[in-house]
Amino acid sequence: MRIKVAYETLNEKLNLPLHYNFYLQILIYNTLSPLLATKLHNEGFILNKRKFKLFTFSRILNKGEKIKKNGKDFLLFKNGISFYFSSPIEDIISDFGERGLKEKEFNLLNQRVFISRIEVVTTPRIEEEVIIRMLSPVTIHSTLKNPEGKNITYYYKPNEKDFSSLIERNAKKKYSLIYENEPDKLNLKIEPHRFSVKKNLSVIIFKGTPIEGYTGIFKLNGSRELIMSTYDAGLGDKNSEGFGMWELWKGGKNA
Repeated sequence: MRIKVAYETLNEKLNLPLHYNFYLQILIYNTLSPLLATKLHNEGFILNKRKFKLFTFSRILNKGEKIKKNGKDFLLFKNGISFYFSSPIEDIISDFGERGLKEKEFNLLNQRVFISRIEVVTTPRIEEEVIIRMLSPVTIHSTLKNPEGKNITYYYKPNEKDFSSLIERNAKKKYSLIYENEPDKLNLKIEPHRFSVKKNLSVIIFKGTPIEGYTGIFKLNGSRELIMSTYDAGLGDKNSEGFGMWELWKGGKNA
């Protein structure tokens, strides 16, 4: 289930760092009821000792003006911000919506904001082959050893062969948690459709750590159930940090 949420501020101006994912995540946790937020943050949904949050969010949909503040890059939003928030767990969406509209204001980097509008997004019809546009970068990684034996994080490029297989493996884990069913016979393949490794690379700093993801237009082939699980929960890794949200692409020049 997906919603579009708009936050506004009383002074009509909102400043956010250029790399704002961490602060949007905090805002989402603050909007949820404290009990649910704590459970999601500390426990999540566990599969084979790995934690999944089972929610994701898009980039901010409004265009911000780039400014300098104390020598650092910020974005100035003059009419508030809006973004998509999604989860396959309806209780998460309903909790967010009910508490978000009930509470009068929230704190976002010492700026008082309030929810002015929440819209439920109609779920599209998912076929066995769809062309999608990333609303937030898709990322998938492995932890490898360097020649010195130290762990390093390797982010895969969409044109590398392991990219698709790792995306599929990740989607199957989410499917198992969402539907409590084994996805053995399900499959998923992702391939670039309108894409450039150079132009679509998006490096986002999250809590001081750079994360490599990719925007662009992709083609998904496979089982509808598996594709649908990535629509609700996100495609690839780090969904709760603002990665992997997509929408059906209707064509056009903008990727």
